[in-house]
Amino acid sequence: MEAAAFEMGLADLARQALSADPEAAAQLKRYEAAVVRLEKAKAAEKELESIMKDAMAAALQEDAAAAANAKMRTDQLLAEAEVAAAERLVQAAELEYSSAVQEQLRVSQALTLDADRVESGKAAAVAAAGGVLGALPFLLSTPAPGLQGLLSLGATAAACLLFGVTYRYAVRQDATNMHLRGGVVTAFGLVKALGAADVIQATADAGDVFSAAVVGNSALYAAQCMLVFGFAAAALEAGFSNGLVKRMGGTIGRS
Repeated sequence: MEAAAFEMGLADLARQALSADPEAAAQLKRYEAAVVRLEKAKAAEKELESIMKDAMAAALQEDAAAAANAKMRTDQLLAEAEVAAAERLVQAAELEYSSAVQEQLRVSQALTLDADRVESGKAAAVAAAGGVLGALPFLLSTPAPGLQGLLSLGATAAACLLFGVTYRYAVRQDATNMHLRGGVVTAFGLVKALGAADVIQATADAGDVFSAAVVGNSALYAAQCMLVFGFAAAALEAGFSNGLVKRMGGTIGRS
């Protein structure tokens, strides 16, 4: 404390001595002004340093934020590209699956169509066999069948072939519908009988068209046609029942 007081006393004495000299007083004032400017300059320098530090910190923060945003944008673009690639792969897989399904459906339809044709062929063969067996007693009952009898038997077989295919397509799975089954038999029998009736009437004498003999023969032939197609239908139903022939639709029928 005494040393500090002593130094202050010396400073006051020096100031008083300098104040007594005008030139020294002027120099003291200039010195004090210079000291004040120096202090202000130091304060300004410190403030500038603080501002520069803050600016550099802000710039670093902005750079970090910009880098983070750029990285986020890059990650987003990469994710979008991966999603787009995955979508294209899914679309390609869907197209491939659709093509495979269509090809499988086409092959299945072709196989089904081929199998259906085979079943129709078997139905025609079974119906022809049944019809021929039904027509044999009528053919054998004639005195001498000869070539005409064989041609008649061939025509019956051809009609029964067509009958077998038509019967299978008409009856389908409706095996219990006796009206439908009988309708197909009646339709084929009447068509065949009416064709033969025209021939019988054309070969008869002009006055004997509606005679008992002509009408009787026509009715007898119609009944014979009904029986032939009835035998063909019975043979088909037997084939449906034992699995030899499949009904229309691929299921083995049951009568």
